[in-house]
Amino acid sequence: MRLAATLCSVCLCASLSHITTLHQQNQPDPDADFKARCGAPGVIRCFGFDAIDEVKPHLDPAWGGVYRGEVDTSVKASGSGSLRFTIPTHSGANSSGDFWLEFSDDLSQQFGPGQEFYVQWRQRFSPEMLTTRYVGGNGWKQAIIGEGSRPGHVAYSCTDLEIVVENTYQTGAPRMYHSCGKKDGHFDVLQVYDPRSGAYFIENAVGCPHNKVTSPPCFMYKANEWMTFQVHVKIGSWYRNDKKYHHDSTVQLWMADEGKPSKLVIDFSPERGTGYDLVNEGDEAKYGKVWLLPYHTDKDDKQDHPTAYTWYDELIISKARIADPK
Repeated sequence: MRLAATLCSVCLCASLSHITTLHQQNQPDPDADFKARCGAPGVIRCFGFDAIDEVKPHLDPAWGGVYRGEVDTSVKASGSGSLRFTIPTHSGANSSGDFWLEFSDDLSQQFGPGQEFYVQWRQRFSPEMLTTRYVGGNGWKQAIIGEGSRPGHVAYSCTDLEIVVENTYQTGAPRMYHSCGKKDGHFDVLQVYDPRSGAYFIENAVGCPHNKVTSPPCFMYKANEWMTFQVHVKIGSWYRNDKKYHHDSTVQLWMADEGKPSKLVIDFSPERGTGYDLVNEGDEAKYGKVWLLPYHTDKDDKQDHPTAYTWYDELIISKARIADPK
C-alpha cells in the first residue's frame, strides 16, 4: 500500500507539473504588445529601460553631479524596469538630470526637409508631481526632440530646431514650443488665437484655452497611470529667420490615458490650415536625438515640497505612425 501510494503521489506531482508547464506556455507574454510595436514597419529604435548598464551611458546628472535617473524594477509598463527621475525637496531647475538617445547609435537616422518621423513614449507621474505648485517654476518639461549629433559634433538640447513638450506655467496640461529662443528671437509657442473666445488655444485640436485649463476640453495629466504620448514631425522647408514663411511643416501631439485610445490634442499641419515653420539656419543640422527629463526652469531651490517622481518607459522612434499600446 505504501509503495502504491508513493507511486500515485509521484504520478500526481508529475501530472500537476505537466499541467503547470502547459499553463505557463499558454500564458500571454506581458511584453508582447511592446515587442509588436517595436517590430512594426518603419521603427528605427526602441528602448525599454530594463537594465541600468544600458541606461547609465545615456544619463546626464543634475547640477552638482548627482544622478537622479535610475532603473525602477517595481514600477514599469513592460519588461524588467522603467526610467525613474526623482524631484527632491530644495532642488533647482535641473533637479534630476536627463536621459538622451540618438535616433541611431551610428548617427545615420536623421531627418530633414521632406522627411517625417514619430516619437512615442509612456510616462507616469506621482501625485506629488501633479499637485505641487513649484515656486518660481515656469513648468517642468517632458521631452525635447532636437538636433542629432554628427561625427565630430555633439548636439545638445538647446538648439534652433528643438521641439519641446512641457507643462508650461504648471497648468496641468501639455503644451509645446519650438526653438531655444532662436526663431524670430524667441521661444515660439504652438498655440492658436481664437477671436470668438479671446483666448489662445494651447491644445488647438481640442479647443483648450490658455486661461481656463480644465477637462474637458483640455487633455490633462493623470497621476498613477501609464499615459502615452506621441509626437509627429514632418519637415517642409526650413525657415531661415528671414520673415519668409512657408507654413508647410507639421507638428502634432497625441495623448492617451492608460488603456484608452490616443487623441490628437495639438495639430499644426497644412491640412488643418495651421502649417508650421520649423527654423534651422544651417543645412547640416537635422532632427536625430531625444531627451527625456523633468527640467523645470526657474524652480526655487529653497522651497520645501514633497519628493516627487516621474517614470518613462517604452520609447519608440519610427518613420511611420506608431500604434497605441493595448
